[in-house]
Amino acid sequence: MTTTAALAVSLLLAVASLTVLAPRESAANGAVRVIVNDAPSGPYLVTVGILPGSPTVGLLHVSIRVLDAAAETPVGDAAVAVTATGPAPGTDPAPIQAANTPQSPHLYEGFVTLDAVGRWFLGVEIESLLGRGTLETPIQVTEGGRLNLFYIVLGATVAGMAGLLVWTRSQRRARSRRTGTP
Repeated sequence: MTTTAALAVSLLLAVASLTVLAPRESAANGAVRVIVNDAPSGPYLVTVGILPGSPTVGLLHVSIRVLDAAAETPVGDAAVAVTATGPAPGTDPAPIQAANTPQSPHLYEGFVTLDAVGRWFLGVEIESLLGRGTLETPIQVTEGGRLNLFYIVLGATVAGMAGLLVWTRSQRRARSRRTGTP
């Protein structure tokens, strides 16, 4: 098998493994797991996504999509706060302001620190010219430290492809030295 064919086969296997192992649910940024989808909250429709999809002790990335419920259009001028209520007294981190960007005005994102295992409640408070909306949803937080199979396969695939690329280049150099061509 030629090195080009080997590289093509490796790339095909990498894409196939990522397709099989990739998370099934995603939101606008492509990586979060949706835990609330188009829930009515005051004058809004709210979608909440989290990363990692199975929350563990540590940082939790929260993405919130805010739509005007009547027009089903993005709301880009809201103040969005995220709160987390822990399973025991003293575990509640301070509320955070989720921020949006001009590239994604309807997607508000932030990080919440979860410092205990157990049942938590994520709260979302939205305020804009349309009015106020609130939403609360439970999540189960587990102990961290386990590696996700998806990331293991991704790392192994990238390392394998890099190794194949280095090997291919070294073979070409050796061949050109033997034949005297540049």
